Amino acid sequence: MNYSTLIKLTLFLLLQSSIGYAQTENFEKALEAIDANRYHEAMLCFTKVVEDEKYEVSGKDLSTAYAYLAMMRTAYLKKDLIDSDFNNIVNKQGHIKSTILEMVRAIEFQSSGTKTMVADTKKTLIEISTSALQTIGDSLITYDEDESNPTATYLANFAIGQFGELENIAVDNWQIHDILGLAHYHLGEKEKAMDEFDKGRDQFFASGDQPMSHLHLKNYILSGSYYFKEKNDTKEAYKISKAGSTYTSAIINGLGDDQMNEILRLNKIENRFRQYISQIDESGK
Repeated sequence: MNYSTLIKLTLFLLLQSSIGYAQTENFEKALEAIDANRYHEAMLCFTKVVEDEKYEVSGKDLSTAYAYLAMMRTAYLKKDLIDSDFNNIVNKQGHIKSTILEMVRAIEFQSSGTKTMVADTKKTLIEISTSALQTIGDSLITYDEDESNPTATYLANFAIGQFGELENIAVDNWQIHDILGLAHYHLGEKEKAMDEFDKGRDQFFASGDQPMSHLHLKNYILSGSYYFKEKNDTKEAYKISKAGSTYTSAIINGLGDDQMNEILRLNKIENRFRQYISQIDESGK
């Protein structure tokens, strides 16, 4: 090795050492900021840790940095979305997506030391997101899925663009799957919609607690129609229609005599499920 090469190697090693030291310093400053309740400062320091040559910092410190970033961003988002008014949700859209992505990274890099913190933060983030998505879903469900509408398209794109990554971390949340499925359906992405709807029904059944939800009923309506009319998958259509009929009947039974218009609307839906079942039985498929 000649002298020039040796000098270059030495300088390179010194640079790597200084970068590692700076990251360690940022990590310590972040912890000190948290102890002093200076959370914005802590976020800035932890961001430097994870963005500046993150492979130079220890795996334990990196895991801690990601966990704290997810926790602090989620806390800020919870404060921002305390009122789930749609206009408020739209105004915070950049914060929503960045927080969810931070959570994805925290889960990816979690260690035994951060597992509990990450789990608690994930639970809070899913609760916040479910509430916000419910607001979007309640509006989206009022539009005809088979007719193009700019507002419905906007709502669908917003739901997927801001909350789409949740499907990878909220795998057992049927509400999120139902609403993302409805969003995909409005965008004409029916295969993606059915994938979300399938997950939604599976998780709804697995949860044991089966509340009355018109968004979940929409899952059965669109899925039953899709498998019966478009895919000609009679086995799946039959299974969905049976479950849909039972679920619709349960909703009807929970209504009072003063809700006759709603009862009549739901009776039509239940009859549609029964027609699918009857036609499949008659076909012998």
